[in-house]
Amino acid sequence: MNIRPIAALLFLLLLIMAACGRQSAVLTEKEKHNVSQLTENLKTRCVGRYLIDMPADALVSGGAKVQGVTIESEAMSHEAYLREVMNRKAELRGTKSIDPYPFLYADDEVNGPETHYFIYRGNVSDGEGRRVFEAYKWDHGYRFKFGIEGYDYLHPDQTNDPAIQQFKVKNDVPEKTRLVFNLVNRLRWRADDDIPAEPGLCVLGTFLSGKPADNENAWAQFVLDGNRDVSIGFESDSSIRESNTLLQRDDQINSGLQLVDGRTIRKGAVALSGIGAEEWLLASKTVFGVSGNTFTLEANSMTSSAQSPLLILDLETGSPNAFMQDRIKGPSISENEAVALWDVISRTLRTRPNGF
Repeated sequence: MNIRPIAALLFLLLLIMAACGRQSAVLTEKEKHNVSQLTENLKTRCVGRYLIDMPADALVSGGAKVQGVTIESEAMSHEAYLREVMNRKAELRGTKSIDPYPFLYADDEVNGPETHYFIYRGNVSDGEGRRVFEAYKWDHGYRFKFGIEGYDYLHPDQTNDPAIQQFKVKNDVPEKTRLVFNLVNRLRWRADDDIPAEPGLCVLGTFLSGKPADNENAWAQFVLDGNRDVSIGFESDSSIRESNTLLQRDDQINSGLQLVDGRTIRKGAVALSGIGAEEWLLASKTVFGVSGNTFTLEANSMTSSAQSPLLILDLETGSPNAFMQDRIKGPSISENEAVALWDVISRTLRTRPNGF
């Protein structure tokens, strides 16, 4: 979905706000041109249960954790997927415990040949009650990997141990197996620009249908293809509730700024579409030792729940990310351009219709 007219309107509003004395940057003609190019072709992306408009050519990585199960996605050919599962199977089958009990407890399909799962001890030196779950699914050029840990103190029987006797459930393998299988079966491939119309969680390359839960975390990182040091990160997490808001952490943030030769560009409340948020825009030295920026927006900090999770959006320049690790001499965009880009992108964050 190309929303060039919306991007142009947002950029125009940005310039008007700067003219009215807001703390947005006053751009040079060259900077205006650069920002216009960065925002002229935006596409709506589904992230978690939310929508945000990003440059169409942005590179993306991401994952999720639902009810304790981590979900990783990676673009992968079918041949590479089969090879990965085969190699993992050979590795686990070839591992022997240092005690008389098995190392590998399950090795089978979940639901058809494009899914597989393992239950094993973890490391050869781990206790005989530990269980690690790994499940794999391939769909439309993506490999999805699921992981969670559990325990089984009945096989072998360790219930004579006073510590084990304190456990109400002595074996959570059946429960964890049902949980993992349920997620594997609910997860379906999703095209990058597909916006689902039903409740569920968007993760890179996939969609997990279902109503929100208290223990649900999704994240994504977008990196500008032509400016690899510029990244925009999104995270939603219903399991975290902060004791204060972003703006109430001023002592902590200001102390940190002194250590990295930093300064505040601006901070304040932000009214998004149906979301009350706060932002803090910083300039400082990055881990590369160059001048860069870190902008953060936060919502639902102290009220996080399944229906309104903690939201964090950030933009970084001059810093490493999932697609750029090489050292650089300086950021690829100016501070003024970074602020202008932020003001266009961040204001498009909104709840996906019927996402919850």
